[in-house]
Amino acid sequence: MIKIAICDDEELFRSEMEKFVSVYGNESDTEIEIDTYESASQMVKEIHDSGKRYDILFTDIEMPGLDGMEAAMALREMGETAEICFVTSHGAYALNSYQVDAVGYIMKPIKYTEVKRAIDRAKISINYRRDAQKAKKRYLDIKISRNNVTIDLEKVVYIEKRRNQCVFHLEDGEYICYETLSKIYERLDHDSFIYTHQGFIASFHHIKEVKRNAVCFGRGVEIPISRKHYEPVKATHMDKIYRLREEKNHSQNHS
Repeated sequence: MIKIAICDDEELFRSEMEKFVSVYGNESDTEIEIDTYESASQMVKEIHDSGKRYDILFTDIEMPGLDGMEAAMALREMGETAEICFVTSHGAYALNSYQVDAVGYIMKPIKYTEVKRAIDRAKISINYRRDAQKAKKRYLDIKISRNNVTIDLEKVVYIEKRRNQCVFHLEDGEYICYETLSKIYERLDHDSFIYTHQGFIASFHHIKEVKRNAVCFGRGVEIPISRKHYEPVKATHMDKIYRLREEKNHSQNHS
């Protein structure tokens, strides 16, 4: 999935760019989500207020009010890391694009080959950034006695609070550290780990079944689940099952 924003005050160019981006998605079998904006100020406000993040921004430069270059600078100051590509009728602005680390510069009238080249170039940076984020989410450094140990979180089945310790139960063993369960949870990827009980955190990738009183991981391994956490854990588990079914059906339909 690549999330793309298109910003231009002229509907003709917004529609044309949206069409080219959609064509790219179909040709490259890439799932693309597109949002369009009529003004730079509208785009900046939406990103600021909603916290929405994009992978690529295609923006015109010359627009009424806030122009595209000013918008790009404002977004960079907000911490926006999207790849920015300017689309404009005036080549004179190209020299300033380096100030916001722009990935490209497309002249109007827009050509599909230029859009394709810009997206291909942007995807290199996007994939690199995503790989780095995945690596950061996958490993966790903890202190055991006086030694620092790096845990592969994909192997963690569940984490248990035991007095003033945390016990990491892995597929092939366990680690014990002196850190509170709540502090550990703050450092975990909440898309992968979920509380089942005030004293237990489960990796939902390892969950095989959710019962009323327990979460089961297979091979007789299970941990308690409280009434408070039952519904969110059950919903997360069912969502995983539905997604796996959809992926399986999609794979079978394309084979």
